[in-house]
Amino acid sequence: MDLKSKNLASLIKNEKAITAMFINKLHAIYQTNYRKSKKGESTRTKKSKDKGGDKKNTVKKTSKRNVEGLKRELKLMLSFYGIGTPHITPPDQPPLSKEQISMIDIDFDGLYFTPAPDDLSATYRAFKESNQNFEITHFNKPYEYDLNEVPCWADMKKFNSFRVMSRPICSQLAQINYPLDKLNQLTYVDMLDMIASHNKAYPEHHMPNQRTRFLKMFAACYYEEFLEKMSLLDEEKEAKDLLTYVYYLDRSEKCPQDLRYIMSLYTVHHGKNRKNANELEDYSKVNDFSNLFLCKDMPHHKILHTPYEIDINRNIVFFGSFLQEFQIIRNPEKERQYLQGNIKEFTPALLKANDKTKKINIISKFNTDKGR
Repeated sequence: MDLKSKNLASLIKNEKAITAMFINKLHAIYQTNYRKSKKGESTRTKKSKDKGGDKKNTVKKTSKRNVEGLKRELKLMLSFYGIGTPHITPPDQPPLSKEQISMIDIDFDGLYFTPAPDDLSATYRAFKESNQNFEITHFNKPYEYDLNEVPCWADMKKFNSFRVMSRPICSQLAQINYPLDKLNQLTYVDMLDMIASHNKAYPEHHMPNQRTRFLKMFAACYYEEFLEKMSLLDEEKEAKDLLTYVYYLDRSEKCPQDLRYIMSLYTVHHGKNRKNANELEDYSKVNDFSNLFLCKDMPHHKILHTPYEIDINRNIVFFGSFLQEFQIIRNPEKERQYLQGNIKEFTPALLKANDKTKKINIISKFNTDKGR
């Protein structure tokens, strides 16, 4: 192994040591919080179940003083490695409404429920039930419905996932013969009910969500670098499993059962937490690609929320390493090209390329970059 390869080996060893250190410090903090929550039970000793009832020592809890020290260390280390800084909430932020919070969550996660009938407006519910119980003549065409007359649509159409549902919503309105002059009486829950009805009737064209769209984009734009860097960290299998899992999202074929474990190891993180969306100039941008990041779950994602809420370095698109050499830096132009349809979707066929050659190339490139 030459000197440059030794340098790479040293970095890999260093990365694993740093990761273990973060895990140990988080464990110490979690352990203390866990023991504090167990009311009525000693945090230092427990009566032995052995005959005689002698007391025996349990794991000594981390003192409050040491916990505060650990928290300060974690904060400083995250800053030192360029990961991010603790979030500071600006004063006098107007709170998000329940509807706005719901829109953010559904835009990101998708709509996985049907509203209760009692939550629907009286007008919409009456026309919907008439359509279900009687054969009716359809008087209006979907294109005649102007959703801009629906009060909540002004906010809903700001979100990518809701915006593409305008035609299905209009089709649902036409099917129940909803009057054109009563659009202003439709509520947010009515709109969700129409989307849910569409999803049930046309599952292959269900409402999209930003989480899946981001993962698809990441796989298309960054899969080569992701595979290369995870291979260096001996996590090539997990990387391939994640990319294959992403391929099956929103497809008619079911994802193989042995791949479904993978999203317990990774998560999609919001740079600006959803609960802090009101801090943005436009709260609806909280689910945009520019605010989303792929992270390993433990300790990488955990450390962004515990013990402090961290504002992650926005140049990072994949946070699976504390050393910059193994992170992936965001490429906004490449993401724009993807959105314009100029970069094809990832397919598992791309994994059949010569992995050995790729690994040799990335080591060579890595050493060249380090020598500059």
